Amino acid sequence: MKKIMTAIGNQDLNQKLRKENTFEIFADDIPYKEGIIEILENKQIDLLILSELLPGEIELKELIEKIKGINSNIQIILFLEKKNQELENYLYAKGIYSIFYDNQIEISKIIELIKAENENRELKKELEELKQFVIEKESDQTRIKEFLKRKNEKVRNRRLLTMQLNKKEEITTEEKQRKIICVSGTSGVGKSIFSVNLAKAFMENKNKILIIDFDVLNNSLHTILGIKKYPQKIADKIKANNLLEPLQVEELIIKINSKEDLIAGISLLFDSQYQISKVKIKNILSKLKEKYDVIIIDTSSECFLDYTKEIMKNSNINIFMIEPNLLEIKKSKKLLNIYINQWGFLKSDFHILFNKYDENSIDSSILRNVFSGFSILGKLSNSSQYNLLINSNHTGYLKKELQKEYCNVFGKLSKNETIGGKVRRKLWKKS
Repeated sequence: MKKIMTAIGNQDLNQKLRKENTFEIFADDIPYKEGIIEILENKQIDLLILSELLPGEIELKELIEKIKGINSNIQIILFLEKKNQELENYLYAKGIYSIFYDNQIEISKIIELIKAENENRELKKELEELKQFVIEKESDQTRIKEFLKRKNEKVRNRRLLTMQLNKKEEITTEEKQRKIICVSGTSGVGKSIFSVNLAKAFMENKNKILIIDFDVLNNSLHTILGIKKYPQKIADKIKANNLLEPLQVEELIIKINSKEDLIAGISLLFDSQYQISKVKIKNILSKLKEKYDVIIIDTSSECFLDYTKEIMKNSNINIFMIEPNLLEIKKSKKLLNIYINQWGFLKSDFHILFNKYDENSIDSSILRNVFSGFSILGKLSNSSQYNLLINSNHTGYLKKELQKEYCNVFGKLSKNETIGGKVRRKLWKKS
């Protein structure tokens, strides 16, 4: 049974954890930093839930060093007062990835996170047992078969539980043909310009397309397309400070052309850009899906925005973009680890797309090995023409070489190899 200690200056979490029969809670909530060291020197603890704001004379980095010096295998869930990239990098280097900010995660979510981590450790332990069986050439084949049967049963049960939590409803054949595509990745990787080009490709296949700019912190799609962020009626309401009545998602739709629409002010539908209702996201996407054949969602690179997880869950296709250099690959792997280890996604849930590829990028074969287990969508070349498209509000032609690369990607997404030939002749022409 996992032994847990809390040190956040809040007894509520400690008391709720005690009600869970899968955990062993050691002592009451620790009220000061030095008390953590005193207890760890005498007790073996598996998981520590710690707040940066906990009183004490010792600095946080020094405290982490001492904790890891006593127990290098201890897991730590850490709450920081505010965003601090330098501190986050230090924590990542110490193997601490479960980092949250005050008031950005509920107690119930912390309990879910601990349970998920517990399941992952059990599965890893079982896989190690199986590996040992093979190495030692176990003669008892029946034992191995029974072990695999139990493991597969656990995986099936976990998938069933995930489906129940998501409450996925049965959909018609026509709805299945419609796509919600989530585009994610680290900051600056090129998600926005890719989303616009992706929309143009699907338009050529006579689809009705909607692009949603869900990067509420750094939205840029309206700038790329050369249009206002909000429809004129909504802009007038904002100017007059007259947004007293709740908005409907249809009011935010901006028409780009006869086949393509944009929503760039999605945050107006929620009380706060940090506290976005998961249920509301699902309802909005369900409503929009009735009107559009393809919905492309450009998301934020910030992993602390929990609503990104809900968008991914409700998407048919999740594209994760990576710039193929050492620094960006390191950032991308950290982000993917959060999606998989904390959010419960599988590697196979993501289509990896390498963007801004050139002669100085890491070799394709190495990239495939580094991201083995993921679905590799392909690569797109680095080109100065992207700046031209952005500065000209995405009018004009795309070079043939880039068109070919995009068409290969779009062909894989639509599972229709003929899309490449159809699109290549007239895609990205000035409209």
